[in-house]
Amino acid sequence: MTKSKYPTPSESTSLADAPATYHKGKVSKISYPKNLILYGPPGTGKTYQTVNYALAIIENKTLADLAQEPRQELLNRFNTYKEKQQVAFITFHQNYGYEDFIQGLRPNTNVGTLHFERRDGIFKRIADRARKNLDTYSQQQHFKKKFEDLLNELLIKNIDPETEEIEVKLDSSHRIYQSIIIFDMTETTLFYKRRTKRNIIKDESKEMGIENLKMLYEDDTHIKDAINQKYYEAVVHAVKTYEENHKPERSLQQLQNYVIIIDEINRANISRVFGELITLIEPDKRYGNENSLAATLPSGESFTVPANLYILGTMNTADRSIALIDTALRRRFVFEAMYPNADLITEGEVKEIFVALNEKILQEKQSPDYLIGQAFFMNKSLQDLPEVFNQQLIPLLQEYFPNRRETVLSMLQAIGLPVEEVNYQIHYKS
Repeated sequence: MTKSKYPTPSESTSLADAPATYHKGKVSKISYPKNLILYGPPGTGKTYQTVNYALAIIENKTLADLAQEPRQELLNRFNTYKEKQQVAFITFHQNYGYEDFIQGLRPNTNVGTLHFERRDGIFKRIADRARKNLDTYSQQQHFKKKFEDLLNELLIKNIDPETEEIEVKLDSSHRIYQSIIIFDMTETTLFYKRRTKRNIIKDESKEMGIENLKMLYEDDTHIKDAINQKYYEAVVHAVKTYEENHKPERSLQQLQNYVIIIDEINRANISRVFGELITLIEPDKRYGNENSLAATLPSGESFTVPANLYILGTMNTADRSIALIDTALRRRFVFEAMYPNADLITEGEVKEIFVALNEKILQEKQSPDYLIGQAFFMNKSLQDLPEVFNQQLIPLLQEYFPNRRETVLSMLQAIGLPVEEVNYQIHYKS
């Protein structure tokens, strides 16, 4: 069979192996777009993949790593995050509006008379939770002790009152020396001598830069003074041990990422749903960044979109092409293509039918937006196809080709399927 003319996942831009970013030789954080839309024809696994994307964002993992885990384990973790309200899921529809998504008035008759009350929408609720987490984390970072203060406290509490010196033990793997003796300190430098394993103190004075110590404390990286690296590491280890033993009793709030999944994002009037949010969702305009912006809601409340909230949408291209999406929204989102993938279909004859059908659709529609996804054919045998076609695919094809029943019939017959027309209905014969 000839090679398919439509794009495969390997030919489209993919975030599956999104690289970790590096800073001073240390892996820091895997980067994902703040606003991402998975788009493609029906059945290509867009909604299915939102579970993996959400977990990747929250757990700072790559999609490739998550793909190695059992699906049920991924679903269990995903549902746990939903229960913790760290993930929100919503499906857009034609009547969905700003009042549902952000904030609006809702009738309340519980008190016996009709009155309206303000009610926050799903986006505002998760944005508020994300901002609260970001604020708490930022406050903790603000009050966290500086390295210089920790070093000072460590030295003061461990000073020998007779010699006015501080001894810091070295790693036992050191062949010659067992410790260093710090005998003086300025704003920029520690001065120390070394004690051998025979308990002999070398008179030679050596220096240790406090800026180098700080770099090692923050990044666990190598320093310029490589010859004396072991001595630096000993002091930093002592500082970290002191810090660990003198933590505040309350547990620290970890910075968390939050994800809102918007299924079928193009089914609603996007400009009407997002309103003034269209500017606030830009990465550099988000709360926590230097150029953050706030909007005033109709209630008078100030609202921002926090930097730790990710928007993940899915878009069925058979409903509406990307070209028809609002320009203001399109330039604020990253679009990830998800086209049919025949490699996920294991049954050989079923795979051939799948590829042939999509090539026929592509010939007729001249667009990959209307292809059929692999989900309809996965884990299916030839015996399953009558049900698949009669209940799902033939109705879908008739939507693709309205008032062109003969086109659908001839397409299916051309690829060798046992179809017939009975009482104006196309039927796949068992």
